[in-house]
Amino acid sequence: MLELNLNFLRSFIKGRLPKVSVIEPEGTYLVWLDFREFGLGYKELEKKKLEEAKLALVSGHKFGPRGEGFERVNITCPLLILKEKL
Repeated sequence: MLELNLNFLRSFIKGRLPKVSVIEPEGTYLVWLDFREFGLGYKELEKKKLEEAKLALVSGHKFGPRGEGFERVNITCPLLILKEKL
Protein backbone atom coordinates (compact mmCIF):
# COMPACT_ATOMS: atom_id res chain seq x y z
CA MET A 1 0.00 0.00 0.00
CA LEU A 2 2.73 2.49 0.90
CA GLU A 3 4.61 2.05 -2.37
CA LEU A 4 1.39 2.50 -4.36
CA ASN A 5 0.51 5.66 -2.40
CA LEU A 6 4.04 7.02 -2.73
CA ASN A 7 4.01 6.44 -6.48
CA PHE A 8 0.68 8.23 -6.78
CA LEU A 9 1.96 11.15 -4.69
CA ARG A 10 5.08 11.46 -6.84
CA SER A 11 3.03 11.43 -10.03
CA PHE A 12 0.47 13.90 -8.69
CA ILE A 13 3.09 16.38 -7.51
CA LYS A 14 5.07 16.13 -10.74
CA GLY A 15 1.97 16.69 -12.88
CA ARG A 16 0.10 19.26 -10.81
CA LEU A 17 2.70 21.02 -8.68
CA PRO A 18 5.96 20.94 -10.63
CA LYS A 19 7.53 23.58 -8.36
CA VAL A 20 7.16 21.21 -5.38
CA SER A 21 9.83 18.59 -4.75
CA VAL A 22 9.10 15.26 -3.09
CA ILE A 23 11.77 14.32 -0.55
CA GLU A 24 12.07 10.57 -0.81
CA PRO A 25 11.20 8.90 2.50
CA GLU A 26 13.73 6.65 4.15
CA GLY A 27 11.74 3.76 5.57
CA THR A 28 8.77 5.76 6.77
CA TYR A 29 5.24 6.69 5.76
CA LEU A 30 5.85 10.41 6.27
CA VAL A 31 6.80 12.26 3.10
CA TRP A 32 8.29 15.73 3.07
CA LEU A 33 7.28 18.13 0.32
CA ASP A 34 9.53 21.09 -0.51
CA PHE A 35 7.53 24.24 -1.30
CA ARG A 36 10.49 26.66 -1.08
CA GLU A 37 10.38 27.33 -4.84
CA PHE A 38 7.24 29.43 -4.21
CA GLY A 39 9.21 31.84 -2.00
CA LEU A 40 6.52 31.99 0.70
CA GLY A 41 7.08 32.38 4.42
CA TYR A 42 5.56 29.70 6.62
CA LYS A 43 2.62 31.91 7.65
CA GLU A 44 1.76 32.67 4.03
CA LEU A 45 2.15 29.01 3.04
CA GLU A 46 0.00 27.95 5.99
CA LYS A 47 -2.75 30.37 4.98
CA LYS A 48 -2.72 29.20 1.35
CA LYS A 49 -2.84 25.51 2.20
CA LEU A 50 -5.66 25.91 4.71
CA GLU A 51 -7.81 28.57 3.05
CA GLU A 52 -7.26 27.85 -0.63
CA ALA A 53 -6.35 24.17 -0.78
CA LYS A 54 -8.39 23.15 2.29
CA LEU A 55 -5.57 20.84 3.24
CA ALA A 56 -3.92 20.36 6.62
CA LEU A 57 -0.35 19.14 6.41
CA VAL A 58 2.30 19.29 9.11
CA SER A 59 4.27 22.48 8.60
CA GLY A 60 8.04 22.01 8.60
CA HIS A 61 8.69 25.24 10.51
CA LYS A 62 7.49 23.38 13.62
CA PHE A 63 10.70 21.35 13.42
CA GLY A 64 12.95 24.41 13.48
CA PRO A 65 14.12 27.15 11.11
CA ARG A 66 15.56 24.69 8.57
CA GLY A 67 12.10 23.17 8.14
CA GLU A 68 10.53 26.38 6.83
CA GLY A 69 9.11 25.88 3.34
CA PHE A 70 8.56 22.17 3.84
CA GLU A 71 5.32 20.32 4.55
CA ARG A 72 4.90 16.76 5.76
CA VAL A 73 2.21 14.39 4.52
CA ASN A 74 1.22 11.02 5.96
CA ILE A 75 0.55 8.49 3.19
CA THR A 76 -0.81 5.66 5.39
CA CYS A 77 -4.38 5.80 4.20
CA PRO A 78 -6.39 4.10 1.48
CA LEU A 79 -5.35 5.31 -1.97
CA LEU A 80 -8.85 6.65 -2.62
CA ILE A 81 -8.51 8.97 0.39
CA LEU A 82 -5.08 10.17 -0.73
CA LYS A 83 -6.44 10.88 -4.23
CA GLU A 84 -9.39 12.78 -2.80
CA LYS A 85 -7.25 14.91 -0.51
CA LEU A 86 -4.64 15.74 -3.11
